[in-house]
Amino acid sequence: MALKAKKMNRLAWFAAVLVLFAFGMAYAAEETVEEILRKPPLAPTYTNRDLDLNRRVVSMLCQFHYTPANIDAKRSSMWFNEYFRSLDYARMYFLESDIEEFRSYETVLGDMTNLKRRVDFAFKVYDRLLLRVQQWAIYSVAAVNAPHDFTQSEYIPTDYKNLPWCETKEQLQDLWRRRVKNALLVEELAAEKDAEKAKLKEEKGEEPEKKDIHLLPPKERLIRTYARTYKRRLEVESIEVMEIFLSSLAKTFDPHSVYMAPETKENFDIDLSLSLQGIGATLSTKDSYVVVVSIVPGGPADRDGRLKEGDRIVAVAQDGAEPVDVIDMKLSRVVNQIRGKSGTKVHLTILEEGSNTPKQITIVRDKVELKDAEAQSDVKTIKLPNGEDARVLVIYLPSFYADFGARNSGNKEYKSSSRDVRKLLEDGVKGGGIDGVVLDFRGNGGGSLDDAVTLAGLFFKDGPVVQIRDQQGRTRHLTDRDTDVVYEGPLMVMVDHFSASASEIVTAALQDMGRALVVGDTVTHGKGTVQNAYDLDRAFARGRINLEGGMGSLKMTIAKFYRINGQSTQVRGVTPDITFRSFADCMETREETLPYVLPWDKIDSTKYNTFHEVDAVKDDLRTKSQARIAEAEDFKEYFNDIDFYKQLRDKKEVPLNKSERKAFQADEEKASKMIQKFQAQRKNSRKKSRLTAGQKKDEEEKIENAHDLILDESLRIMGDYIMKVKK
Repeated sequence: MALKAKKMNRLAWFAAVLVLFAFGMAYAAEETVEEILRKPPLAPTYTNRDLDLNRRVVSMLCQFHYTPANIDAKRSSMWFNEYFRSLDYARMYFLESDIEEFRSYETVLGDMTNLKRRVDFAFKVYDRLLLRVQQWAIYSVAAVNAPHDFTQSEYIPTDYKNLPWCETKEQLQDLWRRRVKNALLVEELAAEKDAEKAKLKEEKGEEPEKKDIHLLPPKERLIRTYARTYKRRLEVESIEVMEIFLSSLAKTFDPHSVYMAPETKENFDIDLSLSLQGIGATLSTKDSYVVVVSIVPGGPADRDGRLKEGDRIVAVAQDGAEPVDVIDMKLSRVVNQIRGKSGTKVHLTILEEGSNTPKQITIVRDKVELKDAEAQSDVKTIKLPNGEDARVLVIYLPSFYADFGARNSGNKEYKSSSRDVRKLLEDGVKGGGIDGVVLDFRGNGGGSLDDAVTLAGLFFKDGPVVQIRDQQGRTRHLTDRDTDVVYEGPLMVMVDHFSASASEIVTAALQDMGRALVVGDTVTHGKGTVQNAYDLDRAFARGRINLEGGMGSLKMTIAKFYRINGQSTQVRGVTPDITFRSFADCMETREETLPYVLPWDKIDSTKYNTFHEVDAVKDDLRTKSQARIAEAEDFKEYFNDIDFYKQLRDKKEVPLNKSERKAFQADEEKASKMIQKFQAQRKNSRKKSRLTAGQKKDEEEKIENAHDLILDESLRIMGDYIMKVKK
């Protein structure tokens, strides 16, 4: 097998060399493609620190995770398979025979009598990966300049979840041929689109569009990308191999547990929000991609409006430089490329959620304006069914925040979401009275749990808000003890698929009590687990001897949240009393889509306050809302858009026939505009609430389609609710 691999190496290499000379690939201050691909595929040597990490991290997971367990044969097999999946999610490098060659390790990774064997396995597999990456980089470089027929009816898969490992070299070679063909087709269609734009500008007498990045010829750029992928894998240090290997084990316990090497830990400590001299986006990794988890309100990305939750970043370019492919790149390195001085540009190539067509956006780095991330409000005057007017206070809350430093230092005026919401409520009452309140938690990913509990308590006298159970089965309650009630009238909470964690807890508590009517997407995100990050340098300082470099940290799930009625918010989230269909129904962004997710369960209910006005009226409110929606033209258009988007998402492969691909890309662009329109309506509606009195007249005229479809119907429901209460 090794001889065959070497023979393939040589044959493909000679073909690649011809391509390299044809393109003149030597370039200043960088190694040539030829030099990179000639480097031997050798993994780094593991160190004493790596052996120590192996022992300690595995021990901590087995003892202190929320679901502690020894590494039996089943867990060992899960670890074995997850490691290969983490290294090669798209099944583009390993053959089935590679997996089988290491099969003897599958059920013995938990053998505590031979811990070194476990690390041997990790580095031997990584060695094999490097060999395969080199081989397929060489093949791809040669394939770039080979003839490709774009009139053939061929396809390439986009859903890798259930994709099997290729059994033969020929099968994998065909997959790589199609992958290269796909990249070339994307480039060709993009060039044609740019040419059409340039021609249109020329006909209008306009100046040609200025390029802020340096783009090499497409084939040269692809060749360099394939070589850099191999180089990046070669430059991995032993601690990074251990990070992948140990995180593969952590993931088998649950998707939020992970081992972080020192460099990764440093970025985790600043929350990866890039809010300082960055773009204002929280990033994470999913499979081989860097994925946008959330957009920081008030940040550059939020103001720009094009980057969204679920988008994948596939390349990053600095102003005037060429884009650098970041697929399979370590998250901390991608973050470092995106960060930069305020006022400078960063150019991101993204795949929008559900799309397979690269799109380039430019964002100017800046600091996040914290005032834009704070709670905002807007008083809406609505017409009741009886013709009377009613004032409804809509409070937009993007997250639960608190300045713990100021609070702990004794500053009585410290900033927090609960204090800000209290003031908005009090000002609303003083400013003419309010007949109803809407808490808009859409897109609220959580934050300070303590402050969330305090905020919930603004709407009832006192009592528990959430139950938390640890790995030993001990349950504690977080309770609001302030008997002051700021607002007692009709209350509504709006949520969506991106409402998570603390926002789910507050919503669930108010729903269980019957204190608030909940409306929104079919269900919330469903994250009901608690993580803690353990600094391994501090945890094991006494036991370490002459180990160079930091140990990093272990982020581990240690508890679960439970509603006051005893049900977990994990996986199932919160189901609103009145639901609307949404684009997010078709997206794989919820907790339940993650591998190895902890299951939903329930514990005993606790004693809590109960109100009865919501239960008595919600069925009638739902019926009236459904009747209105069935007749509304804007909702018919909205639901048709969702159906179109769903049909597009159901396609699990993309065509390599040029005509078919043009039509496919046109559909993707159409779907993208549908989502952008929906999000812009919601964003612009919120923007109005932040305008000063002097700005409102001029600025409101500039905001197009400012009505928020879901909020508008929610206000109609609130009108019906107010009428019910008045009776």
